[in-house]
Amino acid sequence: MLLDSERYEAVIAYGKEAINQLDDNKIEAGFSIAEQGWEAFPDSGAKWNQAYNYAKTFFLRALKYNNLPIAKQWLDRMVENNNTLHLFESEIEHMQAKYEFETGNKEEAFQLWKNLVKQKGVGYRYFEYDDPKYKEFYNTRK
Repeated sequence: MLLDSERYEAVIAYGKEAINQLDDNKIEAGFSIAEQGWEAFPDSGAKWNQAYNYAKTFFLRALKYNNLPIAKQWLDRMVENNNTLHLFESEIEHMQAKYEFETGNKEEAFQLWKNLVKQKGVGYRYFEYDDPKYKEFYNTRK
């Protein structure tokens, strides 16, 4: 389902302000505002197409700042959204592998990437525009 334009603009406003705060190195404030944006989705972000990308934005930011508890929270929201809408199956696996890698669960990360790379039409696609450390790690283990 798609949010109506008014609700969508409200969510986006929170997202933009959160990004501004994070860019100004106001990490706690940025993630707090991002949380307010998530709460602006009616009921649960799990039902809304736009919620996946919103959660993905803040998952990636949390990884960037090495805030793994916050990253896990946003990853769980991405998974919940995908489990409801089934729009991003293979991308979710890549994001889960990145999270496992960053938390030190290298074997789990490798297994997720190994399964992902085997999928028809996926291959190395998710490595192409990501931090090269993930692909380098995978290639040294396969």
